[in-house]
Amino acid sequence: MKRLLCIKPAAAFCAALALCLWAGGALAQPAVEAAPLTGALYEPEGADAQTATYVFGYAYPQLAGDRPQDVAVNAYYAALAADASASAAPEILAALEAPPGPGMPAYYTRLEYTVTANTDDYLSVLLTSRQFLGNAETERWTADVFAMSGVYAGRRVSLSQAMGLEQEDGAAAQGVSYASELVYGLVWQIIGQQTALRQRDYDPSLTLADLERVLSPENDFYLDADGNFVFYVQAGELAGEVEGIVTFPFSSAELLSAVKP
Repeated sequence: MKRLLCIKPAAAFCAALALCLWAGGALAQPAVEAAPLTGALYEPEGADAQTATYVFGYAYPQLAGDRPQDVAVNAYYAALAADASASAAPEILAALEAPPGPGMPAYYTRLEYTVTANTDDYLSVLLTSRQFLGNAETERWTADVFAMSGVYAGRRVSLSQAMGLEQEDGAAAQGVSYASELVYGLVWQIIGQQTALRQRDYDPSLTLADLERVLSPENDFYLDADGNFVFYVQAGELAGEVEGIVTFPFSSAELLSAVKP
């Protein structure tokens, strides 16, 4: 196998969250992107991009700065890159057992990224995995949100940490964070509305428990350029595959509107 690694009053809480998310300190500044960390693996051994029957490739972000938070982000993705080829082993085996026939396109797995938000305080990265093993291309998302200032600088943060709700976990005893409860309630309302208006082909037997099974709000989100929290559910989990990956964006104000009195 050849590898080439090229709980407060609502008003006060709202103000605190807005300050936490978007009010950068005097020394804070957006991260500067550098050339991505890339690599590729071709099968069978000795093949190249033109002759391979299976291609595994990845690209991960890197930052140009030398601040501790920049170094931490770079190290995080360098570790992912180091493990990337090993993570492709199941796909490689499947491709070798049933390779594409003559004249057919090569199978592939492509790991790519998009920086969805880059502010004084947060760096948000959406990671996409696209795969083709002889049928239709499939796509899955994961996301990383890094604090770039404050006490969590250089660390991936959860929804509770990004919202400043880590000390107000009203549902900890049940294993569901307070922030997650807010998201589940809002998303379930949207699903009901879209179902009634026939705007999306949700599974008719869908229940709130199903939503809680396939969506983990603490991790399944990214920030967009407008500062919205965008939650995502993989294709086929809530609605038909044709709907693709389903997203639910909320502004900070919308999330806060669900805060219990």
